[in-house]
Amino acid sequence: MNESSISIFIVQAALALFTFFVAAPCVLNAISTFTVQARLAKTMVEEGVITEADRRLLQPKKQIAGVVISVILVGALVAVAARTAPYGFFSCGIAAIAGVLKYRRILEFNSLTVSRFKNTYQSVMNKSKYDQYVKKMF
Repeated sequence: MNESSISIFIVQAALALFTFFVAAPCVLNAISTFTVQARLAKTMVEEGVITEADRRLLQPKKQIAGVVISVILVGALVAVAARTAPYGFFSCGIAAIAGVLKYRRILEFNSLTVSRFKNTYQSVMNKSKYDQYVKKMF
């Protein structure tokens, strides 16, 4: 085995690990801000945990930040994969599929969604109503 084969292997392994552990969760989190996190925020407005004005102020900022970060991340990943083609697309594709399957819970309503909501709205939420909602649901 020569040095170029080893370096190709190392680059592809690093690319696959980055795709699996960083890119897939980041993109899924950006998607979840438009789906499950947006629905939870609307539910919390109905429950009186946060106000509609706070939701309108904070939710779009979180969505825009998630989309911008994901676009930059995926763009950089595709650029590196294109430079290392054909192996780059293969290793990124397999790692992306595995990452989506591994981290698909990000798109589901669960305790992770509630903790992300708490991190976003902790300065403006009614903590007692939030605690009641969490006890009721979980």
